[in-house]
Amino acid sequence: MELEFSLTDIVEPAPAPKVAARLIEYAPGQKIALPPHTTHNLIEHPSFVIVPGAARYGYGLLAWQGKWLPLVDIHTLLQADSTVERTVAPRHALVLAYQRAALQPVEYGAIALTALPQTILVGDAAQCELPTDSLRWPLLALSCFLHEGQSTPILDTTQIFAAYHS
Repeated sequence: MELEFSLTDIVEPAPAPKVAARLIEYAPGQKIALPPHTTHNLIEHPSFVIVPGAARYGYGLLAWQGKWLPLVDIHTLLQADSTVERTVAPRHALVLAYQRAALQPVEYGAIALTALPQTILVGDAAQCELPTDSLRWPLLALSCFLHEGQSTPILDTTQIFAAYHS
């Protein structure tokens, strides 16, 4: 009696790998994600200097390790026509690393947070389309995944701070 079989009958496919992402709430019920290697320091009750004439999505400049970093409000950055005035300082600031181009030095900026970030695991099967509530998503996002039924863009830290270098 001959037995016929193939390797697919014997070897189970390996589950798709998952990678870590930092989940950040930028507005009530709205979240983005960041690659963990771009997140550096969490600052409680950040103090910053307001810069007259700065971009409307900038809180000002944050002193960090002898440097002045732009402190950005992601919610306002996403609203192209927003005239929101921020009267309350953010509860936290998250220092992010980025590079303007390959082989360039690492630079830093910060984003305002209302809640602490979470670390989650994300797999390729969760990939989805970008949300359509902002025209800026295609400019800022590297990709997007579905988390708890919500589209969650993964932001490119370089693009968050691009306006500060133009």
